[in-house]
Amino acid sequence: MKRILFAAASSLLGVALVGCASTMVAPATRHADSGITSVIQASLDANDGVKARQVEISTREGTVYLTGVVDTEEARREAGRVAWRVEGVTGVINELTVGERTVGSWIDDVTISSKVKSQLIGNSLIKAGDIDVSSSQGVVTLIGRVGSQAIKDDAERIARATKGVTDVTNELLVGAVSR
Repeated sequence: MKRILFAAASSLLGVALVGCASTMVAPATRHADSGITSVIQASLDANDGVKARQVEISTREGTVYLTGVVDTEEARREAGRVAWRVEGVTGVINELTVGERTVGSWIDDVTISSKVKSQLIGNSLIKAGDIDVSSSQGVVTLIGRVGSQAIKDDAERIARATKGVTDVTNELLVGAVSR
């Protein structure tokens, strides 16, 4: 049964990740962000104070976003400290919550993220690849860079209208990266 649930959730996650390469951020910045995420993931894997599998990490333009559900407040703080220690990190948005996460709630969050991402993909005015979507306990976080305030507002409206969403944290930045 767990294998079936995991396979279903993995399929939904695949839908959520379609088109995640941003067109608003330079390739070198995306590469640096990917490296930061990898270093943080490895550091959390080696850290006894945090269960790395409970932490979802996204990095956009040097800012690290931590989402998920951890077991203790100390684990939440430690994940933030680990992120700040990585070279190239310019900010950490620690949205980890403390509590218990069941397989069912994880599947619910993957489903919500997938639904939001699919709806963003379906909107011809939004470049869904510029927006990362994550969900933790029904709270959706939108991360990325979009071309206008109207697109930012539309993305949030779409997320809020999605069944199962209890709140939206809109971390979308507006405009091209200044050089």
